[in-house]
Amino acid sequence: MTELRERLGELVRRRRAGMPAVPASAPPAEGRRRSARPDARAVPDDAAVVAGEPTSVPAEAPLSEPARANARVRAARKRRTGAEDPRTTGVEAFLPGGEWRHERHGAVYVHERLRADVERRKAHWGRLPEPPTGEIELSALRHLGLHRALFLDLETCGLSSSPVFLAGTMFWNGEDFVLRQYFARHYGEEAGLLAAVAEQARAFDVLITFNGKSYDAPFLAARALTHGVPLALPRHHVDLVHHARRRWRTELPDCRLTTLELRICRRRRTGDIPSGEIPGLYHDYVRHGDPWRLVPVFHHNLLDVTTMADILHALCKPSRRVSAD
Repeated sequence: MTELRERLGELVRRRRAGMPAVPASAPPAEGRRRSARPDARAVPDDAAVVAGEPTSVPAEAPLSEPARANARVRAARKRRTGAEDPRTTGVEAFLPGGEWRHERHGAVYVHERLRADVERRKAHWGRLPEPPTGEIELSALRHLGLHRALFLDLETCGLSSSPVFLAGTMFWNGEDFVLRQYFARHYGEEAGLLAAVAEQARAFDVLITFNGKSYDAPFLAARALTHGVPLALPRHHVDLVHHARRRWRTELPDCRLTTLELRICRRRRTGDIPSGEIPGLYHDYVRHGDPWRLVPVFHHNLLDVTTMADILHALCKPSRRVSAD
């Protein structure tokens, strides 16, 4: 997890020195993103993925509302900072990836990487032990295999009437976990984000979340309805918070994700950002176009998704008493 922080430090130093955000010798973002996705099942037939700069809309085609919103935001940023200002950059500077575009619902930025690039690989990745007796849902998931499950975590601007701007997903490709983050660079890209998540979700049979039955799934459904985006999440939904409460509610002070991460997964977060500050940081980014303060938000989302996989593995192991420290 220190790689992202080290990368941020390097970019901040280059920015202050007035140097380009990405060294000229850096490999193309598209090449790195493609290497993290050996299978093509999540790439839609009616959408395009383009690295670097957004794809252009044909002159003869009328601009959609998301495209017009995108143009207005970019024009406003140029007026505020100046098109030639070397400090003017986007999330592409520290999150190499590409643009996913839907013919009707517009574009969204996609950052993708392998989990092994973020932390040391564990021998148990991709495999689940036999769950304790009575855990029917977990046993069914183990029988299906993790390659048929999609982990999901959202970062939103508040209640269901507010937009979702970041969706973190993770799936097992047979060799490693693939982490994929869909980011709406402005409010007009929310529809593209929803369409991209809906397209990816179609390839899986099981959805895995933490408190997602109460929050993530209904939030996505409400926002998809608002934008007219067809959304059909996997019919089987494993919400880890309910399993965690049944297993550890008498041994832990609470069953929040960070508590389980510390007491069950034995990992302590450093440099994390409180969830309550995340909406304000995104609104600030949309208004001023400075992406640097968003780095902890992407890091927070990534930790939430990877921690879910570790909690799932712990739930499938035989019961043991949780240590007090």
